[in-house]
Amino acid sequence: MRIKTYVADNIQEALYKVKSELGKDAIILQTRQIKKGGILGFFSKPKVEVIAASDIVQAPKPQLKPISYEMPVRENSRELEDIKNEINEVKDLLKSLSAREIYRKSLGDLPPPLDEVYKELSSAELEQSLIDKLIDGLKSQVAEDGLDKSAVITCLKNQIATMIKVTEPINFTEDKPSKVVFIGPTGVGKTTTIAKLAAVYSLNMGKKVGLVAADTYRVGAVEQLKTYGDLLEIPVEVIFEPADASRVMKKLSDCELVLVDTMGTSPRNKMQIKRIKSLIEMVKPTEIHMVISVTTKAKDVYDILESYKELNYQKLVFTKLDETNSYGLILNAIIFSNCSPSYLTAGQNVPDDIEVASGSKIADLILGGCS
Repeated sequence: MRIKTYVADNIQEALYKVKSELGKDAIILQTRQIKKGGILGFFSKPKVEVIAASDIVQAPKPQLKPISYEMPVRENSRELEDIKNEINEVKDLLKSLSAREIYRKSLGDLPPPLDEVYKELSSAELEQSLIDKLIDGLKSQVAEDGLDKSAVITCLKNQIATMIKVTEPINFTEDKPSKVVFIGPTGVGKTTTIAKLAAVYSLNMGKKVGLVAADTYRVGAVEQLKTYGDLLEIPVEVIFEPADASRVMKKLSDCELVLVDTMGTSPRNKMQIKRIKSLIEMVKPTEIHMVISVTTKAKDVYDILESYKELNYQKLVFTKLDETNSYGLILNAIIFSNCSPSYLTAGQNVPDDIEVASGSKIADLILGGCS
């Protein structure tokens, strides 16, 4: 494990240094206020000192085959499985391209504005069925009214916006804390998103916020959330086992908003998903938000949404918008899950780089390349 100390004028600058040098998976071990500079102890300026660490990935131990006098067998099950997966991906791609070509032929020659927009929607990685629906909705209108590209884009944005159900990102209850649980795979940004929301609601909106760390599997995850809690001066409690939930929630009963960070897991790890479900049943949340990185492959996103379905999530948070230029996956996931989007995030800055999701914003992202 690599450990380094950083000194900066404020926490945002310090965290930027950490992420720039140690990477986005760096772990915050300790944060404290110090004074530096001055003369004989006078005129010193307050600084923030952050101690961070990153795991060093060791090379995998080579697999040695036992000595054998038999002819070596070339067949390797793992390699064959990888090859099969690649072949299936190529087949899916060819099917998709074939479907697109068939659809294009059925359309005939599209008017120039629609033809250009069709290509833009395809490059945004929007599902073919959604592209078909959007284009079909505009064909007659373009033919009758002679719309130019600007007018076509405006109509498309309105169509996309109306396809998205928008609700309050977080609903507050009057007589008890609003308890919001965040779920999702490892590395999608759950902890950072929770820190941003805690800062927004406590600093900007004056809400009494409590944090709960239930991700006791990832090294440093609890410490990272506690660091944010110390900086924001809000309570942080830890759940080691689902049975701890009642005690922890009772301690935070005077909060208006409780944000719960859960462990990340592969959608194929059914046992871990069951464990998260047990935790949720004990917490009894007001709502559950699924966190999705927009850099994830579309097929993997569908697998994630399907595998986590038994957790009954109601809203979607989309992260890492700054790491891609294709945003069709956002609408794909919304339509597939039949859920409302709650927040969009684009970076590591706390409490910045987060925005309440809206139909118009998502439409602008998807059609951002059109001009």
